[in-house]
Amino acid sequence: MRRKERITGFVEGIWQWYSLHKRPLPWRDNEIDNDTERAYRILVSEIMLQQTQVERVKVIYGRFLEKFPTLGHLAGASNRDVILAWRGMGYNSRVLRLRDAARRIMEELNGVFPKEMTALESIKGLGHYTAAAVRNFAFNMSTPCIDTNIRRILHRTFVGPERADGTWEKDDRFLLHIAEEVLKMAMDGQRNHDARNWHAALMDFGSLVQTKKNPRWDLCPLTAKKLMKATIKNFPRSQVRTPNPEPGRKICGRFVPNRIVRGRIVEALRDAPAGLSLDALGRRIAADWSKALHRRWLQEILTRLRRDALVTERARKYVLVD
Repeated sequence: MRRKERITGFVEGIWQWYSLHKRPLPWRDNEIDNDTERAYRILVSEIMLQQTQVERVKVIYGRFLEKFPTLGHLAGASNRDVILAWRGMGYNSRVLRLRDAARRIMEELNGVFPKEMTALESIKGLGHYTAAAVRNFAFNMSTPCIDTNIRRILHRTFVGPERADGTWEKDDRFLLHIAEEVLKMAMDGQRNHDARNWHAALMDFGSLVQTKKNPRWDLCPLTAKKLMKATIKNFPRSQVRTPNPEPGRKICGRFVPNRIVRGRIVEALRDAPAGLSLDALGRRIAADWSKALHRRWLQEILTRLRRDALVTERARKYVLVD
């Protein structure tokens, strides 16, 4: 099959599927007239969706916006305020980056959300994908981008399936060129055929049909049209990648990574505004806590949390940073 034919079929298949399966999500609400506030909401959702499933974000997104309804409200918030509002999300440093981005826009850009990629990417914490997502969803400006779902769909359609260990034959630079080609064809001027809906369609298709494990080949229109180079026959049986070793220790016989312990510490301090001593904190986060055996381990984790401006020490107690 010629490349152009594959691109044409791909675009038609995605649009047809999306017309029948469009998902209303709160952060895709386009009724907000103010560009900056619409972009603010998109930014909040994109940061939340990093490493967090949609269903959990649905709940916390609304709660977060009640606490910080505008860019200005978030920019003026303390570390403690945003960490408390982030409860249930995990990876707490994300919310500090989000708040710092809001401050940068308010203080250095006069409170106006930029639209150009170079300006967006100059904001610390906004990578290429997040900047492109803001342009696509907030400003409806056609911008090719690659996220987890888009990478999976494009690679399986135009290159082939991922390897058995979950890695890819082609990198994102290669796939970004394909994303640009299909985006140009997708913008055909028809009603609802715009950058906002196109990228929503790709993400939904990837999360509901061409999933990481056990793709729904029976529901995939690209499979039905024989457009995908990945098929049920050549799809790898094993997608178990050997995990990279990460710091942590066994707690009651089960290995717990330090990143999980970090979350437990922040969660414990959310419920202890007066702070906790090292010993009290150790008992909260590890059932096998021994001050003699585990003091150094916990202090090292707390040192990193202090470096990340999540935790501080006052009067020999650890508290969330103000």
